[in-house]
Amino acid sequence: MSSHLGQHAIVIGGSIAGLATARVLADFFGQVTVIERDPIEDRPAVRKSTPQGNHLHALLLGGEQVLSSLYSGFTGKLENLGAVRFQFGNEVAFFFPDGKGYSLSGSVKQPRALGYYGYSQSRALLEYCVRQCTLALPNVKFESGIAAQGLIYDGTRVRGVRRDHPDGSDSIEADLVVDAGGRGSHAPRWLTELGFETPEETTIGVDFAYTSAKFRKPDRPVEPEPVMLFGGRPPNASAAALAEIEDHTWIVSLAGRFGKYPPADEAGFLAFAKALPTPKCYELIKDAERVSDISHHRFPTSVQRHYERLPAFPERFIVIGDAISSFNPVYGQGMSSAALQVRALQQVLNERKAKSEPQALSGLAGSFFPKAADVIATPWILAASFDFAYPQTKGERPPNMMEGLRYFAALDSLMAEDIEVQRLVVEVSGLAKPLSVFFEEPLRSRILARQIKQASR
Repeated sequence: MSSHLGQHAIVIGGSIAGLATARVLADFFGQVTVIERDPIEDRPAVRKSTPQGNHLHALLLGGEQVLSSLYSGFTGKLENLGAVRFQFGNEVAFFFPDGKGYSLSGSVKQPRALGYYGYSQSRALLEYCVRQCTLALPNVKFESGIAAQGLIYDGTRVRGVRRDHPDGSDSIEADLVVDAGGRGSHAPRWLTELGFETPEETTIGVDFAYTSAKFRKPDRPVEPEPVMLFGGRPPNASAAALAEIEDHTWIVSLAGRFGKYPPADEAGFLAFAKALPTPKCYELIKDAERVSDISHHRFPTSVQRHYERLPAFPERFIVIGDAISSFNPVYGQGMSSAALQVRALQQVLNERKAKSEPQALSGLAGSFFPKAADVIATPWILAASFDFAYPQTKGERPPNMMEGLRYFAALDSLMAEDIEVQRLVVEVSGLAKPLSVFFEEPLRSRILARQIKQASR
């Protein structure tokens, strides 16, 4: 009897979400085929369908932990390719008008080595590393330049994918199809074509845009931290981030909201940097050599598709990654959220394999989508809390929003005094732990006591 749950699985989309999904499916299927619509080169390069690929990307702590569990020696491979290792707490600096800090609010004034490490690199290098690790598996096949056009459905379950390629069109059968097609996923349209309902959507109108360029890191002495962020506090809506990446290079992303977008010409780019609430970013780059084009990308809305609420869904088909939830990129949550969804899928498949049921793939979507929604909850709530701090942000604000802000202000005050609280904040904001840990005892009582103290001042 085969130890696999099926003979063949198809993943639509060769992004990090799609590649990590293929890695997990390789343990449960005899063959996995990844279909990617963009032609792919055997080197780090930005794919045509990822217009955000030229901008600064962050693999958060939780995402790095998942990828390290899927690929042996993953972070070592990243470093060998040129990624820059940094430590949270003392090698990520925040610059505000009132000075330099080591936390998002600036409340932590002195560097603290927290023992957690991150890796800074271009999106292209990260995706290349994940792709190389995935394609090292003998039962994973990667087909680029091929676009999925629709699902093969027999009235009971999905049996494969219709696709277009340079030589024409064909169909490929599978026991399971996973759509990792990103924000532009065709799954809602395909569901309509098959007679199913489309998912409800929650949207937040963030009206965000960023403009990025790469600079040669100067040989002269500069700030010691390899990752730096520059900005102010709401209602200020402009900010910047600078990170050292491979090839002794800085990637600099300028960000703005609500029509005040960073320009894509060199003079405008520098002028925007100079006008930030702190001039530090401008001072670092004004004389640096620019080594790339200037790229601009707008992101109007964050979107969460609630597949977990659908009353029915096609058998042998699921959706994952940005195809479920697409986050405001300013918080760097997308790749890590996708990785955590992949881990949730792995857990579901492991549970089904352990039961050795003959119909182990039946009802898979009904088991997976609620777990994916649980994974998405923490990054979605965190991002929404920051986005709704701006009155121009469109969307339904939580009814207890002000109470939550006071709670987190007290948490931030504790973090400034207690390195263990700061470590926990890094774990939650890095998606390594759920938001719920902030409400567990004894931390909850400490936060409530701090709220009372702050209110009495």
